[in-house]
Amino acid sequence: MRGAEAVLSFVNFLGKRMVLKHRKEKSYRVPALDLKIRSERTRREARLLHKAKLAGVSAPTVYAVDEYSITMTYLRGRKLGESEKELKEAGKLLASLHNAGIIHGDFTPYNIIVNKEGLHVIDFGLGFFSSRIEDRADDLITMLKGIEGKEKFLSGYRACRDYDAVLRRKAQIEKRARYQ
Repeated sequence: MRGAEAVLSFVNFLGKRMVLKHRKEKSYRVPALDLKIRSERTRREARLLHKAKLAGVSAPTVYAVDEYSITMTYLRGRKLGESEKELKEAGKLLASLHNAGIIHGDFTPYNIIVNKEGLHVIDFGLGFFSSRIEDRADDLITMLKGIEGKEKFLSGYRACRDYDAVLRRKAQIEKRARYQ
């Protein structure tokens, strides 16, 4: 499977089916810069996945990292639906990430896998570490644009320590021209 930043493939690792995420070269970049960017983004994503798990968020377990690739568990399931239970739980997951200083960068229903074990957050490729209210509000806006049940989601997101400040900043951001 090919994305904008990486190619995903299935591999057999330690006798288990895993996902190998390999960051692709970008021919439009200066080669030395491309190597640096891909390496930094790969290492950062592995750290984000690890820290998310420490924060109690179910995410793929990283088994191996090299310069431009991550080998991690494969999570089978479907994308997030619109049920009250799922949306509220997804809100709690985003709150947990934000409380841990993690900005996902692409928190959408497509990056939340639902299966019999629960909800799992995937694809931290655009993520970074930040405690800025602005970054949290941007993350929240990304999710809210992709769902109908905004209030259901926000009822779970109330677990964010800076909930009120994030919602105030969200309102300010939405008034800017790029969101109208």
